[in-house]
Amino acid sequence: MNKVLAFISVMALSVGAASAQFYLGPRVGLNMSNMSWNTSGTDNISIMGFHGGATTRYQFMKKLSVQMDATVSTMGNKQKLIQTSDAGTTTTETTTNSMYVQVPIYINFERPIMPDNLVPYRVKPTSSSFHLYGGGFFGYALSATQGTKITVDDVVTTPAVKGDIESANYNAIDFGIMAGLGMSFKMDEHDTKRIGLDARYLMGFSNFDKRAGYTASNSAIQVSVMFTQKLTKRLYTTRHKR
Repeated sequence: MNKVLAFISVMALSVGAASAQFYLGPRVGLNMSNMSWNTSGTDNISIMGFHGGATTRYQFMKKLSVQMDATVSTMGNKQKLIQTSDAGTTTTETTTNSMYVQVPIYINFERPIMPDNLVPYRVKPTSSSFHLYGGGFFGYALSATQGTKITVDDVVTTPAVKGDIESANYNAIDFGIMAGLGMSFKMDEHDTKRIGLDARYLMGFSNFDKRAGYTASNSAIQVSVMFTQKLTKRLYTTRHKR
C-alpha cells in the first residue's frame, strides 16, 4: 500500500510540474490608503499614493494559480481635528506618509470568459479571463514622515513642515490580509503574454504607532495594471490543448 501511495504521489507531482506555467512581469498602480488612528475626535481621511514592482504567477491548474508580488508602496493618511472656541475655529491636519516594501501572496482563481460560437460545434478560443483572489501580505517600512498644519478661521498659522518620524516611535513591520478581483487579456493565441487590470483591498493587523496609548493600522485600496510574460514552455497534447 505504501508503494502504491508513493507511486501515485510521484505521478501527481510529475503531472503538476509538467503542466505548470510561470509568468513574470511588472505591476504599477495607484493607492488610496488610510490609517485607523484611535485619537479621539479626529477624522481619518484617505490620501492618494502609488505602488510599483513585479508580479509572478505559478499556474498549476487551468483555473488555479499561486501569485506573489514585490512592490514599493506608499501608505498613510491625514488626521483632521476641528476645535471651536471664543478665539475661533482651529483646524489641525496631520499627514502621515510612509514607504513600504510589500509582498502579497495569494491564491488566484481564474474563470475564462467564453465567447459565443459563431458556428455550431466549433470552439472559439477565449481571449480574456475573470480573476478572484485572496491571501495575505507582509510589509516593511523604508521611511515614515509626518507634518502638521494648523489653520485658525481659514488662516494658516502653522504651515505643514514634514519631518521624519523617529524609528523608536513606529513599527516598521506590517502584515495583514488582502482580497481582490480583476481581468486579464491574452495577447496571443498561445497565451505567452497577458495584460491585466485589478483592484484589491489590503487590511493591516500590525500596530504602526509604538507610543503608549496610541494605535493605528494601515489599510489601502490598490488599482493596478500589469503585464506578464510566460517563462516556461508547456508541451500540449491534443487532449490537453485549450
